[in-house]
Amino acid sequence: MAVVVTPDDVAAGWRPLTLAEVSAAEGLITEAGVLLAALVPDLDSKDEGLVRLVVARMVRRVLKNPDGWRIAPGLSIDDYTESGGTRDNTLSTGEMYISDLELSWLGVEADSPGAFEIVLGGS
Repeated sequence: MAVVVTPDDVAAGWRPLTLAEVSAAEGLITEAGVLLAALVPDLDSKDEGLVRLVVARMVRRVLKNPDGWRIAPGLSIDDYTESGGTRDNTLSTGEMYISDLELSWLGVEADSPGAFEIVLGGS
């Protein structure tokens, strides 16, 4: 990836990173770049600021919730306590991802979640 993304880019607009997060961010930035290159064939021709933003958002998602909790253990909802917690389905596998919106920013159409398409009207 020709665009250089740093832990400072990840922290921008969020909060300062701890030393441990800076170290983790460096590795995650590399992973995000590899993933983007696989998903966006002409990545090098994209706007550098946009690519930097997408990589930072991908890394930030992992750093914000490194254990993938949707409901953390011990939290209560309407008097019901989740003693074991619930994993966020986007992070429960531990995988970094790029959202459909971010893919569209980079000019890639996301796969349709449907199994088929129904065309109405016409003959």
